[in-house]
Amino acid sequence: MVNASGKEDISQQGFSLPEALIAALLLSVSVLGLLNYYQSLTYGFMRQWQVQQAWSEAHSQLEAYAATGQSHETVMKGWEYQLSGISFGQSCQRVNIVIRSPAKYQAILQRLICK
Repeated sequence: MVNASGKEDISQQGFSLPEALIAALLLSVSVLGLLNYYQSLTYGFMRQWQVQQAWSEAHSQLEAYAATGQSHETVMKGWEYQLSGISFGQSCQRVNIVIRSPAKYQAILQRLICK
């Protein structure tokens, strides 16, 4: 473009360096926030899954003990379980099962089994 004095006027287009740096900073802060949210969400889902698995495993252990008189082997690595029984009279027994997940959540169930 030529101005009134006959010289060519070059207008700049685009962003300046400070504007580009500020935009990059805002983008990186946003991405870090989303990654932190994703990590929290993933941990919450994992914990919820472990809670459901612990209750399911405790119920399965009690059912196996009621049917066979002994617990079945657990197949989940890092999980702990403890089975104990207390006799009530001649033919009844109170059976306790405690299941601990790797995240240290405990599911505790009791059942009275009479033969």
